[in-house]
Amino acid sequence: MATVNSWGGTILCDLTDKIANLAMEQQRRQHEKDQMLTLATRFGLFRLLSFLDSQLPDFSAIHSFVHAALITANPSYQVYFRQQRFSTTSSTDLEEDDYSLIIGIRLEHFMDANQKLKKFWNLTPWTLDNEKHEREMASAFEELDMIDWNSDVFAMRYRHHTPPPAITNFLIDKQGPGLQNKRNYPCNQYYLPKEDALNIKPREIHGVYVKSLERCHAQTVYDHWPYRGHATIDNVSDEIEQLPSAGVFLKENNQLVSWITCHPPNGMSRLHTLEEHRHRGYAGLAAKYLAKRVAQSGLVPFVNIVVENEASHKFFESVGFKLLSPIHIRITSHDS
Repeated sequence: MATVNSWGGTILCDLTDKIANLAMEQQRRQHEKDQMLTLATRFGLFRLLSFLDSQLPDFSAIHSFVHAALITANPSYQVYFRQQRFSTTSSTDLEEDDYSLIIGIRLEHFMDANQKLKKFWNLTPWTLDNEKHEREMASAFEELDMIDWNSDVFAMRYRHHTPPPAITNFLIDKQGPGLQNKRNYPCNQYYLPKEDALNIKPREIHGVYVKSLERCHAQTVYDHWPYRGHATIDNVSDEIEQLPSAGVFLKENNQLVSWITCHPPNGMSRLHTLEEHRHRGYAGLAAKYLAKRVAQSGLVPFVNIVVENEASHKFFESVGFKLLSPIHIRITSHDS
């Protein structure tokens, strides 16, 4: 009897060890899976939006980018993520999503000095604000093999007025120390609370009307955009067609005199009024119209303003926008 008990106990111990080893192996595989950079499917984009909804307005930029990728179904928008799962304490023990890293990537093009079409990558990374996760973000960039960090031109937006050391070191490693601190634009991000935007009642201005832009207006918008050197008319046309916009037109001849568009990942952008029509309230009319449309889409209206641009700071504050956070935009190329 004792022998039987001993033999049975041995089998039980072996079985317990195997179960424990299997559990450890499953945890290891899940950890490795969590560390992989994953391209979001359409279903994945919905889950990302659900996660980011609870983080507004702080994560407005990446939230709007994921939303644009979802509603436009434009293949030039791609969203990658690293995911961590945790079990809830509810009786159903459902698994919910938690994300340690999200990177929005948009491929655009521009014509270089030799009239050759070149790639321009717009990157919007998000991670937790600490050194550990910023190092993980730098390592994640290594996995983005579609980007040639040595020859492609790209713009990267991230929190704070200067890039974190991990990102700076990554770029120096890829492109050399000569790029350090070059073409870095400290900005302030402003936002308008959705409730305020939804309650906007734009005043009428004599002689003009406001409506969404159409594709035929893209050339005008493009021609007056200071940063058109890193875009094509097709990029602007697609955004006008696929995303909210606003234009102020003269009633007498339907001339477009003031406008603003959505430009992921910069939020509301390209605000411009023709010089001969300035100081008449047209820019404010366009900005309020677009802010309301953005909020009606479920997004937080926001803008990125270069620190030195005092006029834009004062303008958007007068419209009701509030300071959200400091960010920076870094534009880098191999020949910077």
